[in-house]
Amino acid sequence: MLLLPRSVDELVTVLRVLADFPAIPIVVLGGGANVLVSDSGVRGAVIGTSSIRGMEIDGDSVSVGAGMTVSDAAWELGRRGRAGLHFLYAMPGSTGGAVWMNARCYGSEVSDVLESVDLVDFSGRPSTYQFRKDDFSYKVSPFQSGTSIIVGARFRTWSQPPELLAEKMVSYRDDRKKKGHFSFPSAGSIFKNDHAFGAPSGKIIDSLGLRGYRIGDAKISDDHGNIFVNAGNACARDMHRLIRFVQARVLDETGFTLEPEVRFLGDWD
Repeated sequence: MLLLPRSVDELVTVLRVLADFPAIPIVVLGGGANVLVSDSGVRGAVIGTSSIRGMEIDGDSVSVGAGMTVSDAAWELGRRGRAGLHFLYAMPGSTGGAVWMNARCYGSEVSDVLESVDLVDFSGRPSTYQFRKDDFSYKVSPFQSGTSIIVGARFRTWSQPPELLAEKMVSYRDDRKKKGHFSFPSAGSIFKNDHAFGAPSGKIIDSLGLRGYRIGDAKISDDHGNIFVNAGNACARDMHRLIRFVQARVLDETGFTLEPEVRFLGDWD
């Protein structure tokens, strides 16, 4: 079942009801970016936070609801002359998801500007996490342990001319467009980059001549080796097989084990 609470209070109510049914597994879903859902669906209760939105600016800090898209948050702040989240413009997904992943692009990551995170644990108890730098690393956050749900976050911002921020953000959007991010449905970047490999995952995949390779309608983008797209009527199984094929091929040819960035939800063979 899919549950879409419209506020933190509704989320707390949902969690307290579910606490009486411990046999029902709970899966949390933000904006759905970087997620591949099994063709057989997901067992239990899927709680989506996409309706928990809102923004509040307080001096140099801004609080953003977990369900607000990170791109909308970046643009709205930029329109008001506040830098901080601008590097995330045109990135798909929610603000909560970006915090959970410690999203990174264009030389910056969420932990660079994060101040605190509002949480609700699975029994419905709210809490606030205060940022600690040592808790974060490349696309790793302390929230990936899965003990609480992110409902909002507070970020540090600073003043910059709105026209300058708009110029930067449009350039990021255009760069993503050039790389084929918006050409076909996709789950975004499939693999994390590991600097120990000496090259980004997309370039490693390209070096093996795999750009354009497909299984069914699941295809490695013609524009970028680390973006896998639905070129027609791909099912999740096709995409999953393509991901595993590329992992095996890269391991065989280079000795490197590519770590998926995409999350697999549901039951998989």
